[in-house]
Amino acid sequence: MNIRIPRRAAMLSSSALVLPAIARGQEFPTRPIKLLVPFAAGGPMDLVARLVAPGASTELSQQVIVENRTGGTGAVAMTEVARARPDGYTLMFTGASWPVVPLLNLNLPFSMADFAALTRLTVAPHVMVVPSQLPVRSLAEFIAEAKKRPGEWSYGTSGIGTTLHLGTEMLKMRAGIDLVHVPYRGNAPAITDLLAGRLQTMFPTLAEAIPYIRDDRMRPLAVGYAQRVEWLPDVPTLSELGYGDVPASSDFGVATGGEVPLAIRMKLTAAFRAAVRQPAIGTRLHELGIIVVASTAEEFAAMVAEEGARYANVIRAANVPQN
Repeated sequence: MNIRIPRRAAMLSSSALVLPAIARGQEFPTRPIKLLVPFAAGGPMDLVARLVAPGASTELSQQVIVENRTGGTGAVAMTEVARARPDGYTLMFTGASWPVVPLLNLNLPFSMADFAALTRLTVAPHVMVVPSQLPVRSLAEFIAEAKKRPGEWSYGTSGIGTTLHLGTEMLKMRAGIDLVHVPYRGNAPAITDLLAGRLQTMFPTLAEAIPYIRDDRMRPLAVGYAQRVEWLPDVPTLSELGYGDVPASSDFGVATGGEVPLAIRMKLTAAFRAAVRQPAIGTRLHELGIIVVASTAEEFAAMVAEEGARYANVIRAANVPQN
């Protein structure tokens, strides 16, 4: 039997479903919000999260509490966010390596469809450096020398599956060189080994590298950004040198569960975008060599999808191990 519902009644019924969601968005938040950081305290992502959280707390009139959930190159934090109640009170601070996690861990209890991007807040360009005692002064010279020593030179990263691991693997393939990957538990021990000459290259952040560059202990070869950066104006970009498709930056943003109501997601996006634009926060980020982006949710989602496709290609081509 076909039952016809009067058009006006149908409209009223639809409105009844929408209005509670809007009301929840207007009331939100009524209690503190957790912002999970997938990596250890003291790292670049943790530092940016803790800088931005007070500004977001002001914008939302509720405390945004940063909590570190380490493990699985982000998988532990992602699992908690995916399983959390879809009410907007559990968020994740994330980076460009976000879509890599399910690509490398095939048996995780979530997929990228379980998340919603809110905003890409900042980008931290990285710089390809060599120890000052290494007799190369350009990327072209580095590549030429590395080709003479296949498998003898090494590069350091903060772990397998990180953005810079995959980015350096892409550089290896594009340049036709053979470098050995040495993963560390963070950039700090890798920098120590680079300065001692035990590594031949790595991609630290600008904030990590600039003090050593100024002391002539590291030599910069290329910056991972679309254009030259004011902190190192004489250093060419990877794009200028023909390697613009090599990822060499850390993009930091915020995400939440995919089932969180749109009204709440919009409120969170607006709050974090406003927070990162606060003058005091922007000044401190600039001092660290970090660029404010404050993207829309749609822009961040598009970037995540694009990065995921690019990293999937690198993982296949470089035979990066999957669990």
